[in-house]
Amino acid sequence: MTKRFVITGCGRSGTTYTARLLSELGCQCNHEVFFTGSRPGPGTELLARLGVRELCWQSPAVGEAAWEAAPWLPLMTDDTHVLHQLRHPLEFIRSRQKKGWVHGRFRSRHLPHFPRMNKKHFAALPLAEQADWLARFWMEWNALVEERARGKAYLRYRIEEFDRSKLNEILTWIQFPHDPDHVDQVFSELPTNVNTRGQKREDITLELLPDDTRSRLASAARYYGYHL
Repeated sequence: MTKRFVITGCGRSGTTYTARLLSELGCQCNHEVFFTGSRPGPGTELLARLGVRELCWQSPAVGEAAWEAAPWLPLMTDDTHVLHQLRHPLEFIRSRQKKGWVHGRFRSRHLPHFPRMNKKHFAALPLAEQADWLARFWMEWNALVEERARGKAYLRYRIEEFDRSKLNEILTWIQFPHDPDHVDQVFSELPTNVNTRGQKREDITLELLPDDTRSRLASAARYYGYHL
């Protein structure tokens, strides 16, 4: 039987594409349906913490792709498989800046030292300050994923290296029965830009970042296999 799984990491890291790819292969994977920032509600969370109710989505989906799932990983069933999907930090910063600051209430609850501000306030900041906050978020949210995934089956990969071989590894890892020819066909036909929006600012570069943030980001990037 296919293992229940969650795909998480920072937003703007290709989770829409991965969820659609798996679903078109017949492995039903929601995208930000159960974990949306306002869910699970306080009652659901309390019951999960008391061990009365499992924190999981309903069938037929066996998976959920959502960056906001990260904080809830400890409350999911023990056999939930965690796929930690990463994107190059500079590309994340550019993409996230284009869309705006991440949801304030949800982010502040789990990273309380980050400022509370909406998209309008964030957009009014100097570009260098926007890039600085987003770089810090990339580091701390990915670290949060690892921390909350402890004790569960965990697989980390970079979306830039997501190829046919990696897809096969994931399908085998979650024990989803699949036909190689069908996988080849779906993988080759599905465009990778299923959630691309607008034009990113190419003037967002690493040189915008303060020295301390840039140094920390380079170290974190190396840990995840990136070289800035």
